[in-house]
Amino acid sequence: MTSLNIPLLFQKRHILPTGRMQLHLSAITHSTTLKTILSSVTGVGICMFSNKLSKQRLYHIGTRVTVEDFNRKPNSPFIQLSIYGQESFKLSTLEQDNNDIIWGKCQQLPLWPKRILTTDQQLLATRLQIMFNKYPDLKKLHHQQEFNNLSWLCQRWLEILPMPTQEKQTLLNHPDCLIASDYLMSMIQTHH
Repeated sequence: MTSLNIPLLFQKRHILPTGRMQLHLSAITHSTTLKTILSSVTGVGICMFSNKLSKQRLYHIGTRVTVEDFNRKPNSPFIQLSIYGQESFKLSTLEQDNNDIIWGKCQQLPLWPKRILTTDQQLLATRLQIMFNKYPDLKKLHHQQEFNNLSWLCQRWLEILPMPTQEKQTLLNHPDCLIASDYLMSMIQTHH
């Protein structure tokens, strides 16, 4: 497993390997962070966090992402970053530098192996296609869609489903997507 020291961002939204997301950062309050992110060769780590009043918590599994594009609209203080998930990692240490940028020492986690969809799991693909058709911006983010790859499907569902972060972290801690698939199938069958 490869170890990296990368700058970190903490988000409530989730991105996983092979996923894409738009991030909006203030050019004013995040100027140093933006410079670090845009100049980083290794990318940046996106870590999940929860800031519920009762428990503020950082989670140990994150995703190393690279910036594919960035854009600033006229008269807007925000810069929009288009990011792509490379691989998951487990945080081992955190450190804040003199510029208030948080760096994490991370152990790279293996990617979930590709798995061909079985007939029983087809519902995951069908429902995601419906979701993409309903939300064209979401579909546009994923121009390389792998509806026959169970790992890809599970990761997209884990990005978009509103479920407790701790449950997502537990599912991501497995070496493949099979536990996540069973969990997601039971959720989709129960709620639809």
